[in-house]
Amino acid sequence: MDYKKLGLKAGLEFHQRLDTHKLFCNCSSVLEENPSVEFTRRLRPTASELGKVDPAALNEFLSKKTFNYQGFENSVCLVEQDEEPPHEVNKQALEIALKIGLMLDMNFFDQVQVMRKTVIDGSNTAGFQRTMMLGHNGELKTPYGEVGILGIFLEEESSGIVGEKGKAAYRLDRLGIPLIEIATDLIPEPTPEKVKDVALYLGSLLRTTRQVQRGQGTIRQDVNISIKDGARVELKGVQDIRMLEQVIEFEVQRQLKLLELKDEMKKRKLEKPKVKPIDVTEIFRDTKNEFIKKAIHSNGVVKLLVLKNYKGVIGAELNPNRRFGSELGDYAKAVGVGGIIHTDENLGKYKIQNEVLEIVAKNKLEESDAFILIAESEDKVDNAFNAISKRIGAAFSEIPNETRNVMPDGVSMYMRPLAGASRMYPETDISYVNITQKMLGELKKQLPKTPEQISAELEKKHRLSKQLAGIMMLSKNYELFESLVGKGHDARLVAPTLEYTLTELRRQGVDVEVFTEAHFDALFKALKENKFAKEAIPKVLAAWASKPHYNIVQVIEEAGLGGVSEKEIRDYAVGAMKKIDTSGPRAFNMLMGDLMKKYRGKADGALIARIAKEVLS
Repeated sequence: MDYKKLGLKAGLEFHQRLDTHKLFCNCSSVLEENPSVEFTRRLRPTASELGKVDPAALNEFLSKKTFNYQGFENSVCLVEQDEEPPHEVNKQALEIALKIGLMLDMNFFDQVQVMRKTVIDGSNTAGFQRTMMLGHNGELKTPYGEVGILGIFLEEESSGIVGEKGKAAYRLDRLGIPLIEIATDLIPEPTPEKVKDVALYLGSLLRTTRQVQRGQGTIRQDVNISIKDGARVELKGVQDIRMLEQVIEFEVQRQLKLLELKDEMKKRKLEKPKVKPIDVTEIFRDTKNEFIKKAIHSNGVVKLLVLKNYKGVIGAELNPNRRFGSELGDYAKAVGVGGIIHTDENLGKYKIQNEVLEIVAKNKLEESDAFILIAESEDKVDNAFNAISKRIGAAFSEIPNETRNVMPDGVSMYMRPLAGASRMYPETDISYVNITQKMLGELKKQLPKTPEQISAELEKKHRLSKQLAGIMMLSKNYELFESLVGKGHDARLVAPTLEYTLTELRRQGVDVEVFTEAHFDALFKALKENKFAKEAIPKVLAAWASKPHYNIVQVIEEAGLGGVSEKEIRDYAVGAMKKIDTSGPRAFNMLMGDLMKKYRGKADGALIARIAKEVLS
């Protein structure tokens, strides 16, 4: 696609957890296994300073959800349960955020007000998230050009959701972990690949601080995009940066398909639906469909929305496995309905063939007509049809500005309307945070080297390849690498062991987390003393992982990987020569094959090759 011609605009909201205790209490930021307490809450929206209620919060409130929470012994206190006011802002987290801001040339505020951001989707027990804007108007210098930074924020992480649909609970061990948010300006001349590359570079910049958390879920990106004649859409929760490219491509495709659908609806001269759903509960009294039957038995209703001449519109494909009907279903789910049934899908799977025939006959529907069915409590059904009708009506003229949740396959689903300024108001339980020039001056002295400087240094000082230097620079093992090299171990052996060998062993199911710096120090010392060959490093580590309390000598002996003398190899080589044609062109390869078969992992390959050449000559 020609993204310049399409008028693609894109900006990032980058979220990264910091490696320190929680933001507004002293609880640990380490996630735990078993909850120690559980409780339930209902959340309600709050008006802003201007007396307005945020539409996204109001939309969430209409779903009338009840939320279940799990507390944990070491990582959850009364602050996370919203039973106690927040403590002072975590000083260490503040300093880390300020350092990152300095790396981005931010302009900081002298005094910062902690704000409450209304969020009533269950992710926070208080019904709001605490956040503070530390600075604005910065700049990120990347290999792909300069990108403006609109703002840098320090805020509390939300709860983590666990469990199955209908039985989900929110884990409070994640709630309150310090989170830095960086909002970029529009990325110049964006393409999906360039947006991904900018995000990767920003991530590498943050990791140079060595004070951010690592691992799945500790970093995520939201991307705001739009195209010409389209809409600004916020795509939330991209945890794998490499997926950004596909996520943007799918959203551009979705908006283009919606623009085509708008033209088709106008071409057909369709009418906007009137919110007059028909009660057809009686038709379904003896239905074989289980979820409709369950809804009726729970004093619910079944209602029908007729759409004249809409056949094919609801089933229009927007993304792989996502149709316009999927979008309408998302709007229904947002107000608490389980889902919708419509005529552009296979109705046979619902076991309602007889009911459909009766609906068609009673309402005199034609082949070109469509309809939507919803079974739930009456208030939820009416709210859902109201939302659906507005969404179909909007399709005639625009693509709505929305917040959308990114799914594992890269497509997105509607979450809520795009939030506005009405959801922010001051946090009155925490005093102002002062940022002084003296504080910034001291922190400026502590700034890390840039990714380019670190990578260049690894190449020059330790003679690592460009690729391995880049990997090592970003690695969580970087400090371990520096420490081991500082003890005299060969960097060109340490780096691939920490990055390539451990990764491969982890894929094989080996528990590499048991290894400490002492293990690696002993490993490389034994190697230097020729107690085993470097080719045997994976086997030694695999054996050691099951018995990490052993010393290196015990591991080598038990695994049968002990080194052999040069004399033993030479004597064996002399005997092995009698079995081959030493005058032939393949003599060296045949002898090497025999020697490696016997001594692989026990002697260095270069040593074996030298002995083979000497014996043959």
